[in-house]
Amino acid sequence: MNMNDQRKKGFTLIELLVVIAIIAVLMGILMPSLRAAKQQAAAANCMANTRSLSFGWIMYAQENDNSLVAANMGNNGWIGQPQSENGTNYSPTQASPMVLDEDEIRGIKKGLLYPYLKDAGAYHCPADNMRISKYDGTKVFVSYALANCLNGEPASFKKQIKKIHQIKNASKRYNFVETAETRNFNMAGHFVIGAPEYTGLTTWSWWSPMAVHHNKASVLGFCDGHAEKHKWVDKFTLDRVQKLIEQNVDTYGQEPGPPDQQQDLKYMADGWAYRY
Repeated sequence: MNMNDQRKKGFTLIELLVVIAIIAVLMGILMPSLRAAKQQAAAANCMANTRSLSFGWIMYAQENDNSLVAANMGNNGWIGQPQSENGTNYSPTQASPMVLDEDEIRGIKKGLLYPYLKDAGAYHCPADNMRISKYDGTKVFVSYALANCLNGEPASFKKQIKKIHQIKNASKRYNFVETAETRNFNMAGHFVIGAPEYTGLTTWSWWSPMAVHHNKASVLGFCDGHAEKHKWVDKFTLDRVQKLIEQNVDTYGQEPGPPDQQQDLKYMADGWAYRY
C-alpha cells in the first residue's frame, strides 16, 4: 500500500468542517421539533392530571351527599397545608424554613381529594418548572387551583355553590385551573376572578393569575370530569401573567383589561360555575 492510499483513509480539515456544518444544520432543524414534542408530552400529562383531579372531585361529591369539597387549603380543604416531617403546618406567607416539595406532598396527602387519586404527581404539571415562591425562593410544586365559587372561601365571598347538582351545564363550567401563583403553594388553593357576586358590578375582571405553560395555552378541568387545553388570544392576558410573575407581587388585584381585548376574559366568565 502506498502513501497516497494511506492518506485517503482520513478526513481532510475541509471535509470535517463540512460534516460539522451539516450536523449543526440538522440540529437547527430538529431542535424546534424536539421542543414541540416535549411541549405536547407535557400538555398530555397535564390533561391527564386535570382529568384525574376532576374525577376525584366528582367522586368526593358522590360519596358525600353531593357536597363539594372545600376549594381552599387546610384541614378540611381539597388540599392540605404543607407539613414538616414532624407534622408542623407551614403558613402560606412564611419565609423560613423553606417549603420543599416533600413538605407540599405531605400536605397533598392530607387533602380530602387525595384518597380518590393516591398520586401526588397528579398535582404537578411537568411544564411547571420555573415558578418560584416569592417568600422562600423555592419552586412551587402544586400546579392547580380550584375555582373559588365551588365551595370556596366563605369569609369574603359568601355566594357559593355547595352541592354538585347546583352546577348548570357542568361540561361548560371549569373547576381546576393551572395557576401562576407565586405566593407559595397556591395561596390557599383557590382560583378567583372578579365575578359580579364578589365585586357587586355587572362587568368581569381578571384576578388570580393563571399559568400559560403550553405554548400560550392553559389546561382546565371541568365539572363533568373532562379537561381541555385552551389557547389564549389577547395580548393583555399573556402580558399580565408575565408581568405578575416578573414583578413578584404580593397581591394581584382586579384588572378588567382593555375593551378590545376581552375574548379571554369572556371565556373565563362563561365558564365560571356560579351563575348569578
